[in-house]
Amino acid sequence: MQAAEGPPTDVVITPDQYNSTSVYDLLAAAAQGMVGVDQRLLKSIIDRGEAALDDIVRFGMENRPADRINLEEDLVAISQYLGSPKALKLLTEYLRREPLDPSEDLIHAFLRIGDAGIDPLLKLYEELGPEEGGDVAFILAAYRKRDPRILELLEQRLEHDPQDAAFLMGIHCDPAAKPILELVKQNAESGADPDPAVANEAAEALEAIATPGEPEPPEPVSLWDLYPEHIEPVFEVMSLEERLEFLRCKSAELRADAATSFIDRDVPDEAAEILIGLAKDDPNVGVRAVANEALSSLVDDKQVRKLLMNTLESSRPIPERCGALLALAPRTKEIPAVKRHIEEFYSNPATQARAMEAMWRSMDRDFAGHFRRHLNDADVDIRRQAIKGAGYLELESEAPKLVELFRDEEFRLDALFAYALCVPAKRLQRGDVTGLLRKIEEMAGGLTEAEGEVVETALDTRLMLHGMEPVFLPLEDEDGA
Repeated sequence: MQAAEGPPTDVVITPDQYNSTSVYDLLAAAAQGMVGVDQRLLKSIIDRGEAALDDIVRFGMENRPADRINLEEDLVAISQYLGSPKALKLLTEYLRREPLDPSEDLIHAFLRIGDAGIDPLLKLYEELGPEEGGDVAFILAAYRKRDPRILELLEQRLEHDPQDAAFLMGIHCDPAAKPILELVKQNAESGADPDPAVANEAAEALEAIATPGEPEPPEPVSLWDLYPEHIEPVFEVMSLEERLEFLRCKSAELRADAATSFIDRDVPDEAAEILIGLAKDDPNVGVRAVANEALSSLVDDKQVRKLLMNTLESSRPIPERCGALLALAPRTKEIPAVKRHIEEFYSNPATQARAMEAMWRSMDRDFAGHFRRHLNDADVDIRRQAIKGAGYLELESEAPKLVELFRDEEFRLDALFAYALCVPAKRLQRGDVTGLLRKIEEMAGGLTEAEGEVVETALDTRLMLHGMEPVFLPLEDEDGA
C-alpha cells in the first residue's frame, strides 16, 4: 500500500471551491478535519460520477497514518451510492482488512455493483479461508447469479460449519443445492451423530429454494438523509494556526464556524486579537455575533468588556447584541446592567430563547421561575434552554419533569444532561457519582454509548461547579499529557 501524499497546500477550501478542487484533495482535506463531510461535499463528488472513483480508490488504498478523521465509512457509502465496478478494488481491500462483521453498506455496495464483484470475492475467500471468510461467503450467497463456483464454495463450507453452510445455501437459492441439502438433512436427522439444528437449517433452506421469490437489488444508500446539509470543519482536531486561518478566510460561513469553535473555551492571545477585530468590523453580522459571544472568557480585559457593553447597549443588529449578552451573562451578578438587558430580551419573542440561554449562563437563581414556566413550551429552542436552565440551576423540584422527557427523542439528550446536573442526592461527593450514573441509566431504560458520555460529562460538570475534580474526564498531568 503506497504512502499518502501530504494535505493540500491551501489550508482552507471554501464550499464554492469544491467543484474546482479534485476529489482527492477534497478527501485529503476532510481527513484532516479541514472540510466538513456534508451534503455539499458529497454532491460535488457524486456529480462527477464514475470519474470520482479514481480518486476515491486512490485515496482509500493509501496508508494514511497522519489522517485525523477516518473516512472509510464515508467512502463506502459513496461507493455504494455510485454502484460502479471501479470501486471493487477499494471495497475488497476494506473487506480484507476487516473481514468479520462487515457493515451493511459494504455488503450492499458489492451487491449493487453486481456480478462483477463475484470474482474478487471468491479470491478473497480463498485467501482468508473458511474461518475468517464466513462473512465473505455470506456476501457471495446473497448473489442470485447461478455461478457454480459459489455453490461449490458453500458446499465446501459444510465441512467447516454445516449449519452456516445450509443457511447460506438457503440465501443463495440455487436449485442445484437441493440434493446437497437433502443429504445434509438426512444425515443430520438419522446419522450416527444427529444434529437437529443442522437438520432444521437444511429444511428451511430447501423451503427457501422451493419458493425463492424475486431478489431485489439494494437501494442506493440514502446519503441525503444520513448527512446534514451543512456541517462545519472539525476544529477540535486542528492546530491553533489552522483555526486562525479559518478566522481570516474569505468565507463568512467559515469565519463564523471558526469563531463559534472558541465559544466556552479559553481563547489564546493570537485568536483574541482576531476575534476582537471580527466583533468590531466584520462585514457579516453573523460573524460579528458569534465573535462577540466567543469573547466571553476575556471579559476581565477592560477593552473587551467595554466592547461588549457598548455592543449590548447600542442600536446594532439584534444578533450582535445577543452575542454580547451571552458573552457577558456569566458576569450578571457583578454587572447589573446585564440583568436588565436579559429581561429586556426575554420580553421580546424574537430574542426570548437567547435571553433564557443568558439566564442559565448567569447561574442566577432569580431566573429559576422562568425555567419552570417554559419546561413545556411549544417553541423547541425556548424549551431546550429551559431544560438546560433547570439543570444548571440544580432545580431538583423539576427533576421528575426531566425524567418524563427521557421518552421524547427531540429532548432526550438535553433532559439526560440536565437531570444529571440536578438529580436529587443526599450529598454530592466524587465517590457517589458512579452510583448516580447507574441510577440515571436505570431510569432512562438504558443508555447508548453517546448518551452515557453525555451523562458522564454532566456529572463531571456538576462536580466542577461545586469545586471538585471530575471523575470521568481524564485530568492532564503536569506535563499536559
